[in-house]
Amino acid sequence: MNPWYVDIFELFILTALFICFIILLVAQIKAKKHNKPSGKKIFIILSLDIVLFICSFIFILSHSTYYKYNDWIILNSDINSVMSKYGAFDRGTVQEGKPGKVGYYIYTDNGPIMPDHMKHYYWIYFDESGTVYKVEDNLPTGG
Repeated sequence: MNPWYVDIFELFILTALFICFIILLVAQIKAKKHNKPSGKKIFIILSLDIVLFICSFIFILSHSTYYKYNDWIILNSDINSVMSKYGAFDRGTVQEGKPGKVGYYIYTDNGPIMPDHMKHYYWIYFDESGTVYKVEDNLPTGG
C-alpha cells in the first residue's frame, strides 16, 4: 500500500480519536457540573479513548518504515529470527559470518503524488554476527 494512503489513514484515526476525546471531555465536565449519574459511563469511554489513542500512536511509531513490519522488534535482533517471524526474503540471502542486506517487497509506487512506478522494498541491513542495525524503505540496488 502506498505510504501516502497509510499516512492519511493514520492521521484520520488519530484525528478521530482526538475529536472523540474532546467531545467526551466536555461531556464529562458537564456531567460532573450537573452531578449526573452518566458521568461514570463517560469516564470509562473517555479512558478507553485515551488508551486507544496511546496504542495507535505507539503502533505508528513502532511501524514507522512500513505498517507490516515492527521496526522496534526488527532492529538489534537476529536476522534469522526476523526471517522466522516474517517469512522468506524477497530480495537477498543470508550467509553466515557475512554482512548484507535483505528485503521484503512492500509496494509499487503508483500513487497520486509524483509516482515513480517502481517496486519498493523494506530493506534490512545486518552485520557479520547477523544483528540487524538498519531498516529502510527503498528501491532495489541500481534502480
